[in-house]
Amino acid sequence: MFLNRHKNALIVVLCLFTFNGYAHEPEILFNRVNIQAEAERDIPNDEMQVLLVTEHQGKTPKIISEKVNRDMAWALTQSKNKKGIDVSTQAYQTHPIYKDRDVVGWRVSQALQLKSKDTTKLSELTGVLQEKLQIRQMQFNTTKKTRDHYENELIEEALAAFKRRIGIVKKHMDNKDYRIISLNVNTNAFRRPAAYQGAATQFSSMAVADAPAVEAGTRTLTVTVSGSVQFF
Repeated sequence: MFLNRHKNALIVVLCLFTFNGYAHEPEILFNRVNIQAEAERDIPNDEMQVLLVTEHQGKTPKIISEKVNRDMAWALTQSKNKKGIDVSTQAYQTHPIYKDRDVVGWRVSQALQLKSKDTTKLSELTGVLQEKLQIRQMQFNTTKKTRDHYENELIEEALAAFKRRIGIVKKHMDNKDYRIISLNVNTNAFRRPAAYQGAATQFSSMAVADAPAVEAGTRTLTVTVSGSVQFF
């Protein structure tokens, strides 16, 4: 009697392990189709960024540093109280100048970064600053607020296109019901080269430069929706 009870208990335990084993086996999905859809739009570059630099070289670091400091102080005065323009000083660098492994002089530089959504006003200020500073870089970007706005619109368009493609596939399937197994949403922005004139990196030979003629241009924003759909 005692032996039979243990045998019955053993059978129950084995049945439970067998059931749990089947319960954890991955579901086999039939009629599974991978679908992808995209939505694309050219969006504006609504922020202009300019990086200017003052640079001097000579044999006495103290004298050179004073020249750089005077130039930057002058540039900050010119940029002061310019509404809508973000002004920030960047790296201050001092480098030795070598000749035949000997230090023969020093090069000191400091950069000034300007950002604004008002390209006309920033271009005018850049022209003024070129009297003592040189343009190191000029570029145009899309602000986060603008990008988020267009991304949200394109996500809706891409999702709608994804559903339309499900409908197209559905017409050719024997099983008309479906469920979405997985769904991915990705965004990508390709920047087109922004057109501008007069933005060469060196203007040291010019006493006063004109404001650069600029065109912000656009960039292509693409939203891709991809996923796996099962028809049953």
